[in-house]
Amino acid sequence: MFKKLLVLALTGILTSLLISIPAAAQSGAAQDPQQAERIKTTVTRLGTGKRVRVEVKLIDQSKMKGYVGEIGQTHFTLINPRHGTVTPIPYNQVQQIKKTHRSEVIGLALGAGTILGVMLMVVLSMRGS
Repeated sequence: MFKKLLVLALTGILTSLLISIPAAAQSGAAQDPQQAERIKTTVTRLGTGKRVRVEVKLIDQSKMKGYVGEIGQTHFTLINPRHGTVTPIPYNQVQQIKKTHRSEVIGLALGAGTILGVMLMVVLSMRGS
């Protein structure tokens, strides 16, 4: 009796797992047209060029990094600076786009602050001698 209940419970659990996987995969496939329009507006606002680095998250959960090369009506191009590849990305395939804050100014400011801090420590330590 116990074996039959255990077999039925395991069969039910496995069946529910197999049925729920396709339903979860279909939920992200279709995108709202307003979302595509918002992505297009965001890309247009960011502009193009090497100074505007972005990270794009697609509907299939893959991520791409680079800068926007060209903005079109139905897609924009993303240029990977490491490989030099140009990838056209349709607006309706983008889940999220955000500007990455890799600024040279921030790096220079951190470096200068570190050097000034070390120099201040040296001056203060020599002052007591």
